[in-house]
Amino acid sequence: MTKHIICLGDGMADHPIPELNNKTPLEVADTPHIDFMSTNGCLGMVDTVPEGFSPGSDVANMGILGFDPASYYTGRGPIEAASLNVRCHDDELIFRCNLVTIDNNIMHDFTAGHISSEESNVLIKQLNEGFSNSPIRFIAGVSYRHIMIAPSLFSSLTTIAPHDITDKDVSSYWPHGKDMLPFQDIIHKANDILKHSHINQLRADSQKSIANNIWPWSQGIYPKMESFFSKYQKTGGIITAVDLLKGLGCLIDLKTPDIPGATGFIDTNYANKVSAAKDILNDHDFCYIHIEAPDEAGHMGDVNLKIKAIEDFDAYVVAPMLDYMKDNPDSVMMVLPDHPTPCSIKTHTHEPVPFCFYHSSYSSGSRLSYSEKTGLSTHIFYSTPWDLLSSFLQESPNFI
Repeated sequence: MTKHIICLGDGMADHPIPELNNKTPLEVADTPHIDFMSTNGCLGMVDTVPEGFSPGSDVANMGILGFDPASYYTGRGPIEAASLNVRCHDDELIFRCNLVTIDNNIMHDFTAGHISSEESNVLIKQLNEGFSNSPIRFIAGVSYRHIMIAPSLFSSLTTIAPHDITDKDVSSYWPHGKDMLPFQDIIHKANDILKHSHINQLRADSQKSIANNIWPWSQGIYPKMESFFSKYQKTGGIITAVDLLKGLGCLIDLKTPDIPGATGFIDTNYANKVSAAKDILNDHDFCYIHIEAPDEAGHMGDVNLKIKAIEDFDAYVVAPMLDYMKDNPDSVMMVLPDHPTPCSIKTHTHEPVPFCFYHSSYSSGSRLSYSEKTGLSTHIFYSTPWDLLSSFLQESPNFI
């Protein structure tokens, strides 16, 4: 039976950058293995985000996994909560909650300096102690990414992702709408707890960004989703460091193993991710390998770091999975980002992204390296990611 592998470089796509001679990081990065797939396989473009939705990784990855967000999406918070096995009452609302650094009312760092999970777990514990006599509770995730549970009366609030407002004045971006004032009281109380934490005092002494604010956003209730198997007749798993992708896996009944050393950043343990992917493929039909680092570099506006993240993705994920395909010639693999994260604006944009897929039986290919520009030149276009997935999951791939 054919094994289907998707290697997703989160946020890899970008815009032309003047200091790169108006090339994108994908065009500049040394990616011989992705280029091999593109040259000898199918290359095209796909619109991963339906109209009316913000181009977040939640919506985009849900679509790439074959599920239309218009039918299933309720918010990012609930998806991430699923990965943490969070249990809620019917009258509770689930928020994604970042620990962030705000200086002089400016969103200085939506990751609080990529605070470690060990440090943030202490901060989450202190927040729960401070709110022990209230309906508010916090659940620790990875690094700066956490969950906040609040009463459903706050469901009408309008919230915004903190990574969309890097370097901006936050004054007009706080959660707003009905019941805004009591929600702001919750935020102020939480920030006061963070301010007096010894963790932040130690970080300040070490000249690290301090986690001096919570930022709750993308709230909702648990979505009701069918399994990946019932929809596509494939079993499999998702290899990732982040709760968002683990949550999607949990909601559609894909395996989501914990990967030692997986961080969601440039220092993630690629070898352990690849090993876990091969373990999944030993017993299942499908594996989705998610790498977060290019997106984080894009949010930082760090062009060189993004190029390195893409090159690491090529060398440490795509290359060994191509080797796996040599030993498993019925395998087919696809590479793509979920959305662009242009370094120039440090947030996501909604525009089609390049994909390529490769199978050893192809007799001809695109003869083009992999980039945004070359993808456009093929005029191969999928208007939805679930249509792309359906083509990719054919038992006898014949895309060219």
